Amino acid sequence: MSPDELHINIHDFATRLGFAGYGAVAVEKMTAERVRLESFVSKSYHGSMKYLAANMDIREDPSLLLDGAKSIMVLLVPYKPPLKQQEHFPKISSYAYGLDYHFFVKSRLRTLAEKVKEFYPQMNYRVFTDSAPIFEKALAVKAGLGFIGKNTFLISKTQGLQTLIGIIITDIPLKYSIEKVSNGCGKCTRCIEACPNGALIAPFEMDARRCISYNTIESPLGESLSSSPLIREDNIFGCEICMDICPWSSKGEPTNWEEFLPIVSQQGRSTIEIGAREWLEMEEEEFRPRFSKSPLSRAGLSKIKESVTFTKLKY
Repeated sequence: MSPDELHINIHDFATRLGFAGYGAVAVEKMTAERVRLESFVSKSYHGSMKYLAANMDIREDPSLLLDGAKSIMVLLVPYKPPLKQQEHFPKISSYAYGLDYHFFVKSRLRTLAEKVKEFYPQMNYRVFTDSAPIFEKALAVKAGLGFIGKNTFLISKTQGLQTLIGIIITDIPLKYSIEKVSNGCGKCTRCIEACPNGALIAPFEMDARRCISYNTIESPLGESLSSSPLIREDNIFGCEICMDICPWSSKGEPTNWEEFLPIVSQQGRSTIEIGAREWLEMEEEEFRPRFSKSPLSRAGLSKIKESVTFTKLKY
């Protein structure tokens, strides 16, 4: 099978699996990306996310993730919800309405890789989605799937901003993407102006310590409250202010991945229908079984309650 034929087969099967974009790049060192990340870390913009300062050699050289690595397949995972939360509920980022994407996205990536392996039985591979020290957004740009916006998100001109990135690193050669997507931000600075805490300190540059997402998910319990608490608006897990304000956010159809749909309790109410008081009164005995397979478990109930307390919502 020729590289062109294999490329068409991979693209078609990826589409049938529900992926919203596919491209491939050759494995090569990513020195420029390492330099940018080291600058980010040197300014302490990463806050308590120490993992961002680790494994720099692997980040720079993806071949260290798989012996004989030649190619990286990059997939876009669409999670745009059919319906968003009503305004009076504490806000949860839309990727977290349903199940934890780390598990089901990896499963589909493996299904895709095994399909390719039918043509190359000796092929070896590894799959990742936000689960390895690898420059996923930069690889997506190299694969022609989008551009990095001033809000630091990957933006697809056809799918918008609500996509995750899946990675398959393999030891077979593939047809590599040549055409890149031009930056589509222009003179627009809506995302920078909309951030209530000034986390976007300059175009394409973020201080995570000021970001609502960081302060509702990643920061240690009580860290952002030690001095003057940062504005959280009505967000209790993540934040999509700088995404929603972006003109490109209108692009893309609602996801057809059922795993992203809100988790519904035995009482028939979903993740996005929990009020502020209900969060504050919830006990671990209810939270753990209900959200053990949800991204919300990353923050934990105590962190969520802390965030609810400092929203602008009445409870």
